[in-house]
Amino acid sequence: MSPRRSLTLLLLAALSPAAALAQAPEAPAPGTRRTATLQETLSLAAKQSPDVAAARAQAAIAAAGVRRAWTAWQPDLSLGAQYVHTNAPATFDLGLITGLVGGVFGLAPTNPGLIPGPVVITGQDSRYATVQISQPLFTPAGVFLIGPAKDGARAAEFGALEAREQVLLGVARTYLGLQGILQLMDAAREAETVALQREGEAKAQLAVGMTVEAALLRAQTETAQARVQLAQLSGQYTQLLALLGALVGEPVQPTVFDEAGTPRWVIPPEDQTPWEDTFAVRAAALAVKASEGKVRFDRFSWLPSLVAQGKGLYNSNTGFTGRNTSYELAVAASLPLYDRGQRYAALREDEARLDQSRAQFASTRAKAHANWVAAQANLEAARAALTQAEAQAQLAARVQQQVAAGYKAGVATSLEMSDADNRRFLAASNAAQARASLEVRRVELAASAGRIAASLEPAGEPSTPR
Repeated sequence: MSPRRSLTLLLLAALSPAAALAQAPEAPAPGTRRTATLQETLSLAAKQSPDVAAARAQAAIAAAGVRRAWTAWQPDLSLGAQYVHTNAPATFDLGLITGLVGGVFGLAPTNPGLIPGPVVITGQDSRYATVQISQPLFTPAGVFLIGPAKDGARAAEFGALEAREQVLLGVARTYLGLQGILQLMDAAREAETVALQREGEAKAQLAVGMTVEAALLRAQTETAQARVQLAQLSGQYTQLLALLGALVGEPVQPTVFDEAGTPRWVIPPEDQTPWEDTFAVRAAALAVKASEGKVRFDRFSWLPSLVAQGKGLYNSNTGFTGRNTSYELAVAASLPLYDRGQRYAALREDEARLDQSRAQFASTRAKAHANWVAAQANLEAARAALTQAEAQAQLAARVQQQVAAGYKAGVATSLEMSDADNRRFLAASNAAQARASLEVRRVELAASAGRIAASLEPAGEPSTPR
């Protein structure tokens, strides 16, 4: 072996990845990961994704606002108790006063038995208790704010469902991206196998003097390129696998791509304007209704409030009444005349928010329609691209077979063989990417109609409230 040839082989060995890359795993993931189909993965994400749970909690906060609005009609009941000790008790003693007056003026009561005994006004140790109840009979807040609170809660609920749709869309994209990488890894392994075969053929021909070192160098370079491609794909797979686990809420890895195993997305026809039924549009519409209700309340907040009040009292000192317990009943009305302009300021603020809600609703509708149109166009483009990519892959495979036959017959060069191998690998990679892209475009179209979660439910079971 010549020194130049030895140096060339040493450089190739140094530049090539470790030989273990030739045996890159089918799915470089821990064995504890659950292997799930796309539908199973989406169902898991809809139930336990941390992002979905956060969106549901936000909707629950808004739902609590409905109960707060109902408190305008609910009674206010309070109980108070007090114990007082004083070193200056107060007592009213009419007999003592009469005796003093009589001593001064020389007068004596004609009937001393009629004079009442001492009356304790404030004892040295006194106990007090109060029970008070207040029941609103009419209040503007109770009349005008319950409806906006319900609309706001529904808007938050649809916002949570929209967040769930976006999470599921991200899960589907990541899952399908992983399946696309698995297909690319299969193509890279096939390219590595072919490159190793060409490398062995070049070594055999070089040994008998039928070729030159350039052919062996070319074959070894292609082997190294295939292994580098496998290493890069393995890294991308691991990265997306971690992202999928974060979105789903537990470690999950995809199954081998099977077009028959993908969910059948339920997508309404265009004449039904499905973009109008997306959760984002419905949430924006309810936000407008809630803002209109708040403006209506501001305009009628000058109405009077009517309240019925009841109070029960206990006093350990009977005083002049001679009773320890008493009660009071009252009906009170309150008419706001001027509250330092706060009502007018709130009206202007809520009117501005109403204008903002209407603008956001119009923008959301326009964006939803644009997403639907774009998703349809992308789906058609992806179908055409897949058809073209599969045709090119089939053609490249036939050309590779023909060139290989010619190479064995001695009518084709190693350079032509290398070019045919590379073209087949590129065509197979493009076809794998086109298949994954087509499935992504399908799920994007379902997302533009808000139908990802609905497509996962059994027939006849609605997944979202109407």
